[in-house]
Amino acid sequence: MASEEDEQITQVVMDFLKTADMNVVTERMVLTHVQNTLQLSKPASEYKGLVSSTIDKFLESLGDAEAAASGDDDGGAEDQPESGAGGKRGRKRAGGDAGAASKRSRGTDEVLFSRDLSSRRKARVRRWEGKLHVDVREFYQAADAGEAPTQKGLSMDPGQWARLARDLPALLGAQREGNAGAPASQLSKTRIAAVSEFKGTYYLGLREYYEKDGQLLPTKKGVNLNLSEAEALLAASAEITAAAGLTPGDLPPPDEQEAQPVAAPAAAPPRPPQAAPAAAAAAAAAGGGDGAGGEAAAQEVVELGSHKRLSISRFQGRLSVDLREFYEKNGQVLPGKKGIALSPADWEKFSGHMGEVNDAFSRRDMNYCLQLSGMRRVSLSEFKGVTYVGVREFYDKGGGELAPGQKGLSLTAQQWAACMAGAPGITAALHRAQAGR
Repeated sequence: MASEEDEQITQVVMDFLKTADMNVVTERMVLTHVQNTLQLSKPASEYKGLVSSTIDKFLESLGDAEAAASGDDDGGAEDQPESGAGGKRGRKRAGGDAGAASKRSRGTDEVLFSRDLSSRRKARVRRWEGKLHVDVREFYQAADAGEAPTQKGLSMDPGQWARLARDLPALLGAQREGNAGAPASQLSKTRIAAVSEFKGTYYLGLREYYEKDGQLLPTKKGVNLNLSEAEALLAASAEITAAAGLTPGDLPPPDEQEAQPVAAPAAAPPRPPQAAPAAAAAAAAAGGGDGAGGEAAAQEVVELGSHKRLSISRFQGRLSVDLREFYEKNGQVLPGKKGIALSPADWEKFSGHMGEVNDAFSRRDMNYCLQLSGMRRVSLSEFKGVTYVGVREFYDKGGGELAPGQKGLSLTAQQWAACMAGAPGITAALHRAQAGR
């Protein structure tokens, strides 16, 4: 029987591989990621066998998924190719143009950013007729024109993408948990992002609806993303936001008054988001209030990946923004030792400088440092070619030399992207809590 630590390692490896580039990833890279993510009880070399067998299982499941995907059953209606190009849809070539920028396509369509979500699906930022669009779409291999877009997808303006980027961590958390009843994200009056279930598999649906007989019904305009595709979208969200001309500060807070649906959706509906104050009150009620000696339930939680969370917490009457790694024990999710609780002032400074931190991260500027209160710093580190954003408390070794302490957390590129996307919601929840609402 696998130990609790073995199960944690297996989960961390699986989470990493779901968004990794399998053309370049190595077993050593995976083992290094495990070592940086978990507090291991033994030397990392002793886990090589477990990591290797987990990689093998992942590759086997990947092969099974590829075979099953040939039926193209994603729980939604079949959409036809966007253009009139004939021919059957085929697989895109391996090693495609993930991350390519500023390429010209047909007509006046300029692709500013492109990221592969899977072998057939991409997230792109396009300028069409002078207007910016964030496009999440499926492609097919046309016989005479290379890759061509299908109608299976959704093109969003920057405002709609900003709402999706804000809610993406929560939606992905619901998809991971298999919670098809989780609150949806209202992107516009008739556009909704929601988690749905089809034949036992959970999808993140990005779809446009229309009104009929007082109900909102789904159109063919949209796409259902499986878990690995949704995770890839979250990993690329910071770059998409930047390419769309936005900054983390442009993402709307959860309590912003947005356009409401014209009518209630039909059967098995994606629900619109709860009003933020109501959600906070529900969370407080579930936690039983602020009992002495206990930590209140988080008013808002952002899942960063690999069991790491960004959340609002209250301990002994003091509010903080908690950046922490969690673990499972006896069916409960418990906070681990790896992490740091930021005061409201530290969080305001950190969140206000996230664009600056991200610029340094993009440049891999290891000399960058944002000083918070006391000995707390936001800085960058690199280990075996992987760059991390670290929020950590330092101590004086003597002679003015600073060294990193145990209080803190290091974030991978994917986790940092999730942190930036969720920051506005955390800030809004913090302000509500400070106001006593």
